[in-house]
Amino acid sequence: MTTVKEVLLKSSIAIMLAALIVWTPISPGLAQGGDTTHYFPETGFAIDPKFIEFFERYGGLELFGYPISRTFIDQGILVQYFQNARFEYHPDNPDPYKVQLGLLGDELHYNQPPVRKPQFPSRRRVYFPETGHTVAYAFLDYFKEHGGIDVFGYPITEMYFEEGRIVQYFQRMKMEWHPEDHATPVHIGNLGELYVQIHQNRFPPEVLNPINPSAIIAAEAVATREVNALQAIVSLRYSVMGHNGEQVVSVLVTDAQGEPVEGAEVTILFIDSHGHTLKQQGGYRTDGRGLVSITIPVNGGNAGEEVVVRAEITYGSATTEAENVFLLWW
Repeated sequence: MTTVKEVLLKSSIAIMLAALIVWTPISPGLAQGGDTTHYFPETGFAIDPKFIEFFERYGGLELFGYPISRTFIDQGILVQYFQNARFEYHPDNPDPYKVQLGLLGDELHYNQPPVRKPQFPSRRRVYFPETGHTVAYAFLDYFKEHGGIDVFGYPITEMYFEEGRIVQYFQRMKMEWHPEDHATPVHIGNLGELYVQIHQNRFPPEVLNPINPSAIIAAEAVATREVNALQAIVSLRYSVMGHNGEQVVSVLVTDAQGEPVEGAEVTILFIDSHGHTLKQQGGYRTDGRGLVSITIPVNGGNAGEEVVVRAEITYGSATTEAENVFLLWW
């Protein structure tokens, strides 16, 4: 039997929904390349250049908030946290899916049980069978206007009251209804800040230390020096190893005069004896010594065959490659 409290709650939601219809591990570092244009003194961090185009295309500060961390490698993926989201760089993905948002809504366990598909279809309410939830009214308009599934992921809850406000969680982000803001009543919740707060002990301390603007200016000065030719050396920690281990790849990059090149972009490929790519990871940058070290899980390939480790390096218009080899033995 429906209680009086449930009737009142449903009535309140109905009234507010009616209103909704009206409103439409490398070393953590600077944003790579030292771009002061995308440095935000409000939080003391800069947006990594790999993420700038995605950030600006889908709504910038309104959608994602300010950056709240430096870029760093987490489980083999280049990531950066913003107030409302986590940006991830997946170099193996085809364009335009190299940059994706992390599944913070899922990881923070906001998922609710699926609901039944609405009996009567409506343009103002869309049901997603992938997660068993709907998006409706102004939330649906905002969802469509700001990238849809590519940005928000699928809904993982229905709209509901949370601390006196209508909210809805998605795989990647959270929407909030702010009727007091007549211009833009749909706001984005701070899942990025919440995740960092809850899991702060998982972050290397320097990742959350704000950047000194003078360091960015210094990085820009380094990045502007002209380099016409590159040299590189690839070294491996293990010359023989088995499956399910981790190979440590170090790449030293210098110019034609043997001077270290800071900020060169490095992509690592593992290639089997048949020329098939077993692994590709990118987004790495050399430090002030011209060096970068990457730990990469080994999977694929056959026992007794050699695996070629190829480093592809780019700095401005200059490019080069270097290789080394290890043997899979068990």
